[in-house]
Amino acid sequence: MHPTRDAASSAQTPTRGRLVLLGGGGHAAVVAESARSAGFTIVGVAGADAPPPDAPFAGVPWLGDPDGAASSAIESLVLGGAKLHAAAGDAAVRSRWVARFGRAAFATVVDPSAIVSPSAQIEAGAFIGPLSAVNARARVGVAAIVNTRAVVEHDCAVCDFAHVSPGAVLCGAVTLGEGAQVGAGAVVLPRQSVGARSIVGAGAVLVESIGASVVAVGVPARVRG
Repeated sequence: MHPTRDAASSAQTPTRGRLVLLGGGGHAAVVAESARSAGFTIVGVAGADAPPPDAPFAGVPWLGDPDGAASSAIESLVLGGAKLHAAAGDAAVRSRWVARFGRAAFATVVDPSAIVSPSAQIEAGAFIGPLSAVNARARVGVAAIVNTRAVVEHDCAVCDFAHVSPGAVLCGAVTLGEGAQVGAGAVVLPRQSVGARSIVGAGAVLVESIGASVVAVGVPARVRG
């Protein structure tokens, strides 16, 4: 029987401290496994609904709604030295939580299987997912997500709360605006930009920059509507 990822890495991964996950859905489950592999101890999970009682949340206390009654308990844990991670796919939710609890309270989670250039800049609360790559001189902003197998090439800027979905590729010197998302398997060609809060649909190929708050789909991608 093969060991689990957590078991295989536990002997060589330094302890990074206590972590509270804000969000208890599917993305939070991925973050939980990556965080444990990276050496964090998960001491609580907070969300509007209790997460499933099985792995990876088995035995982890549910604190309640971070936008409601759980906020005091979360603040107490932070005062006691715990860090937070906004483990939700919705950019507006992540932004709200960072504003609520303060940027300094948030920990970056980098899966041990990810490739991160030593010249890349990873900001507080970002998630760098399994088998992803963040290459030379790239920047990943506050509470941004570089999801499973995503590629952020050299000189890219993934702004705060943006999301590079599983298998998506940002070629060199791409700018992904605040709260924007590039869908699963999509490609953004070099030196193009995606405006704040815009979405590039799954599987699209973006060959020209797009502005803010629009949706682009297709090959080549065109703004819808």
